[in-house]
Amino acid sequence: MKLKLIALAAMLAATGAAQAKVADSNDRTPNGGDLFANVWSVSQNASFTVDLGFTLDQWAAGNMNADGIKLVWNFGNGTFADESAVASGLVMTQTINYGNVWNTFATPGVAGAADLKFDIKAMDGTPAGLPAAGANRYLSSSFANSITATNGQVFNMDFWDVILNASNNDTTNSTHGADFNVAGANMFDSGDAMNVNYAAAGEQWNGATSFNSAGSVNGALNFYFLSNTSSAAAPQASVSKYAGQWTFDAATAQLTYATAPVPEAETYALMLAGLGLVGFMAARRRNRI
Repeated sequence: MKLKLIALAAMLAATGAAQAKVADSNDRTPNGGDLFANVWSVSQNASFTVDLGFTLDQWAAGNMNADGIKLVWNFGNGTFADESAVASGLVMTQTINYGNVWNTFATPGVAGAADLKFDIKAMDGTPAGLPAAGANRYLSSSFANSITATNGQVFNMDFWDVILNASNNDTTNSTHGADFNVAGANMFDSGDAMNVNYAAAGEQWNGATSFNSAGSVNGALNFYFLSNTSSAAAPQASVSKYAGQWTFDAATAQLTYATAPVPEAETYALMLAGLGLVGFMAARRRNRI
């Protein structure tokens, strides 16, 4: 009996280390919550939530606006690759363990659904206590070329924790647990509580914002950093836009963040030659006059 208990404890310890939890607004103070992505189809009543392995602060401190940034996650085989032509400044401190969740989620009906959408988020804030300026910070994707939000809307973005915590606590098809050092994934199925299902939560941060965070998997999403400007709800929040865009390929299960590519040396040479020619023509024109 004792040997069985020891073996069981060892097994639980081993599996526990492989479990993960997407950190929400309050879990990684003062570093912000985890960067995570969602993929869902309302028609298929299916959703997928995945930890991308970085915190809000790591992203904010990175070189995410530079030309040549390219980051690629593969949900199918559980890998991440920094393919940037310049230093991104990101160092992944979590171990990825997506298991077989994407492959279970992405049935032909779901992966090929006409209404399949995705978004990317990160959270750091609280709706209570009238926080000081800059205390509430969020990362959000949006198809829109520009977005706005009031401080009150930014405060209420924290209520998306309801969905995230339900996903973290789901044991039906999840690799989530209590370990913040592992990036895991979770999906909704018919056996789960409805608040695990992102498709049922709407696309406006669970009703908090006037902008949509989502877009079709056939398009690209812009990315924004939002923070409150004061403790008052009515004033406009601070919103800044990143240079890169997010894309997702359901066929390959690859999520990509990319900025404009670094110009090739030949491009610089042609540009300099063109400027020289323009200068030469301008000089000739002045001489004629």
